[in-house]
Amino acid sequence: MAFELYIPENLQFHDYLAIVQTARTFADGYDKKDAARLRAVVGPVIEVDYRLVSETIPNKSYTPDDFIAEFLSPNLLGNEKLLTQHLLGQCYVKSVSDDEIVVEFQQIAGHGRYIEGSHPLKKQVDKTSDGKSYMEQRYTKIDGRWKITRLKPSLLYEIGEFNDVVS
Repeated sequence: MAFELYIPENLQFHDYLAIVQTARTFADGYDKKDAARLRAVVGPVIEVDYRLVSETIPNKSYTPDDFIAEFLSPNLLGNEKLLTQHLLGQCYVKSVSDDEIVVEFQQIAGHGRYIEGSHPLKKQVDKTSDGKSYMEQRYTKIDGRWKITRLKPSLLYEIGEFNDVVS
């Protein structure tokens, strides 16, 4: 069976830019532990399916407040000793309609455990874990704005042990 390349004919450039800006704002919200950034880009309901990355994160739907409370909690990205950087690579647009776009990004999720007492501008880490994955995001147009309404990463491989970083 041959791979058939999908080239969307109905994707407008301003919508593409909106998707890219929204994805970057989302990644920055994770990395900066910034609830306002996350709130600005998630829909009224966001489905999260992290089963292909972590058995500890449930597959469920969240309101923005519930999503932010859980993902920026001290048990996850809100852990003050945890430094992260979610790098998004090339995107592959999987489907486009007037009110929904599904995109899969190449992603590197870098995690490091901050050493307390190290210089605040040049934070040092003693443990690291980098996950290489694909991140599928569904965007839905809500009140004229594209919002993230589904996250589904699939882990390719991990360097280091994530649990050592967050403990």
